[in-house]
Amino acid sequence: MKPSDLPVGKSPQPVVIPHFPDVLHAVIWRNWDVVPADRLAKILRATVAQIGEIARSMGLPDQRSIPSEEMERNSTSIVRRNWHLLPYEQLCDLMGWDAAMMDFRLNEDDGLWSKLGGYKPKCPPVYYEAPSPAAKARAAEMAQILRQELGEQINAPAEEPFGFVRRFDQKMQRPQGPADAFSFRMVFPYLMRFGDPLVGEDVDAISQGYLEQMAASGINAIWLVGVLYTLYPWELAPHLSVGWERRLANLNRLVERCGKLGIEVLLYFNEPRAMPPALFEKHPELRGVYETPGRAPVLPDVVALCTSTKPVQDFIVNAVRHVFEKVPRLGGAFTIIYSESLTNCYSRKYTKDGVEEEYLLRTDGAPVDPNKPVVKACPRCLERGPEVVCAEVCSLIERGMREAGSKGKFILYVWTTPVEWMPGIIERLPQSTWVQCVSELGKTFTRGDYTGKVNEYSISIIGPSEQSLSQWKLAKARGLKTIAKMQAANTYEFNTIPYIPALRRVAEHLENVAKAGVDGITLGWTAGGSPSPNLELVGEFCRTPRPGVREAMRNVAVRRFGESAADGVVEAWNLLSDAYGEFPFDIDVCYNGPQCLGPSNLLYARPSGFVATQVGFAFDDLDGWRGPYSAKTFQGQFEKLSEQWARGVEALDRLRKVHPSAAMEDEWRVAETCRIHFQSAANQIRFVRVRQSDRTAAINLLKDEIDLARRAFALVLKDSRIGFETTDQYEYLRFDLAEKILNCRQILSVLQ
Repeated sequence: MKPSDLPVGKSPQPVVIPHFPDVLHAVIWRNWDVVPADRLAKILRATVAQIGEIARSMGLPDQRSIPSEEMERNSTSIVRRNWHLLPYEQLCDLMGWDAAMMDFRLNEDDGLWSKLGGYKPKCPPVYYEAPSPAAKARAAEMAQILRQELGEQINAPAEEPFGFVRRFDQKMQRPQGPADAFSFRMVFPYLMRFGDPLVGEDVDAISQGYLEQMAASGINAIWLVGVLYTLYPWELAPHLSVGWERRLANLNRLVERCGKLGIEVLLYFNEPRAMPPALFEKHPELRGVYETPGRAPVLPDVVALCTSTKPVQDFIVNAVRHVFEKVPRLGGAFTIIYSESLTNCYSRKYTKDGVEEEYLLRTDGAPVDPNKPVVKACPRCLERGPEVVCAEVCSLIERGMREAGSKGKFILYVWTTPVEWMPGIIERLPQSTWVQCVSELGKTFTRGDYTGKVNEYSISIIGPSEQSLSQWKLAKARGLKTIAKMQAANTYEFNTIPYIPALRRVAEHLENVAKAGVDGITLGWTAGGSPSPNLELVGEFCRTPRPGVREAMRNVAVRRFGESAADGVVEAWNLLSDAYGEFPFDIDVCYNGPQCLGPSNLLYARPSGFVATQVGFAFDDLDGWRGPYSAKTFQGQFEKLSEQWARGVEALDRLRKVHPSAAMEDEWRVAETCRIHFQSAANQIRFVRVRQSDRTAAINLLKDEIDLARRAFALVLKDSRIGFETTDQYEYLRFDLAEKILNCRQILSVLQ
């Protein structure tokens, strides 16, 4: 495979960045904190001295040492920040990947191709040329602006990316009392990559200190992705299985480490993975649904492996058996049968005539193009029906586990499987199945003048919903165990903070699912695995007798901040929890809105022409940000959220002066970062609305955004968790906030 073979989609021109002298300066700036200068010099055909000279001319400090393992750990962030700057060939060289690895990452790293927009901008190669007089003048102006706005902070030492790992070495107190409730309590590890986590040394990123803190919080299981064709020597595509021995050796090592702390390791099998069309030229008999012709271009060009064919069934059983034989202490597996990814032929919904009916996440926000061919169901699977096909996938995975002699847990994660399918699926599931439902999914809520139903993970809306209660009831009637999937630390409502300190909402949700009688809890998807007071609540609600909401919150506060500060912290958490009830919830807001990038999201004097991408780029796409809300209501909700949230932050600010401690400083810093993001979101919404009609308002908003970026810069220096999210790594770093200042000053120079 060559870089020219990689997907490009509609391939637009890159987004404009007029605050830089040229693309060369932008490449150096955006990579200065993530890629060593010698590697930049190599791809830019420059010397290290030339790269350093340009960096210094823009006001950047001397580059810190950047280990190669940090680059790999931060690979998604590096790809994203160069997506609109470098062509594929240079991007592959920058990462040290061949084209096949880039293709794998785009398809398998938690929907990265979709997060980047489903297109590769037309970026010409970028090579070093001596800066022109105009470029030198602009670079000098940038340096002057940084001195004016940030002073010596631009040169101040910062906690390096991933430096937060050292925090995990701190010992935690465990809640007192037996942990009898919720026999199963699972999270996704905070520092684990998504797509191929068992390759290389990634499992070592899960530090011993982290595991000990999770155990102290009451967590007894973690999960990571398992892609069967990378773990089993599949005869139809042996090139995909290269390295399976090393992967399973790493998995065994992780299972052994976790087991010593009473933590199980489970694999997520989203299977069978759809394959490139070329595979089916050799094996047409395995061909299932081919959805790409009728889909938005953000999805990969793949075809389903039909699970109604014996070779595919045998592959699933044999591969799962192989994994559990090679890793006999593996704690279990879970699967999703209906999701964003094309897997079985019924991972989509069809009419009775076999035409696709709906798709949960059409990430470009547009309906199916009527001029494109419709997506047809697989005739084999259409005849059998969704209940049979979906339950059979579960049975095949469970069968592979049992044939290997495993007594581990098999979990069906219902996610968004159509409600009408569930009775027929549940009645066909293996008797050992645990049924996991998103607790809050489908719950009705009102924000401002909009009333809707929960269609994504949420902390702002407290479950369980009647939909989940009904599905748990069906499972219990069959004697199956049940799990509540809820978010405890953070969500895609706001994922670039280690946790959202709205603890009362989390505590109330835990109390509710405990009363619902579920057997276990999963405390987040990929977001939400950071040690936090939120996760400590889990240990409280596992105890017998179970405390009430306020008692549980106070117990956590006492352990973290001391007896004398505990009541004040609980009151601050209550203020923050009240405020968070104003979050304008919807799946489009979560995935497209500006709140996660906050003060790092660039502004545009005129419409950029780009639509927001799924937790990748927010741009200035107000219509994509707001989902079902009117622009006025959307702005109003973020303004209310920001205003009310500030009261909780101010309470914590008073407490940190009266009860100073590192823990109290951390709590204020997290809450203050949230306030900055919420205010920035409100500013950005209003800016897009007024930028071409009210110059005075636009100027004031730009000045406020500069202030927020400056404040956020100071916080990021102290806490490397800020801006980080597990699957996307760093959504922003310190120099991205400095770039936002340059961006706003450039627009101000045009407007004033």
